Amino acid sequence: MSFGERPQDQPRNQSQYPQYGRPDQGRPGYGNYPLQPGCPDQPAYGVLRDNSNATVALVLGLLPLITGLLILSPIAWWKANQALAEIDAAPGVYNNRGMAVGGQIAGIIGTVLLILVVVGVAAMLLLFGVFLD
Repeated sequence: MSFGERPQDQPRNQSQYPQYGRPDQGRPGYGNYPLQPGCPDQPAYGVLRDNSNATVALVLGLLPLITGLLILSPIAWWKANQALAEIDAAPGVYNNRGMAVGGQIAGIIGTVLLILVVVGVAAMLLLFGVFLD
């Protein structure tokens, strides 16, 4: 076994470990864990994965509120909606739905602030543009 290998990744010697169950029954896939019904590529038990779009949405949602780069807020809202769709499409696979919801809320708040800033700048230009002539 080399430095990067784990003991559980090594094939087991069948004579060393007894085979449980019926003799004609094969070992379940995905290591020693049984598979989820209806999801043959996912383990039934184990650590849930993080959805990377949820993390990106939360970072893009909080960054504009901290730094004032409000142009990133609609992107955060969009990425959070994508992450929520992926999380809802695969129940029991992802565990960071809260990050996606937080990114969505921060994206909505930032987008509303962006709209208020754009409307305020346009009103200032119209109001003070008339007096400059």
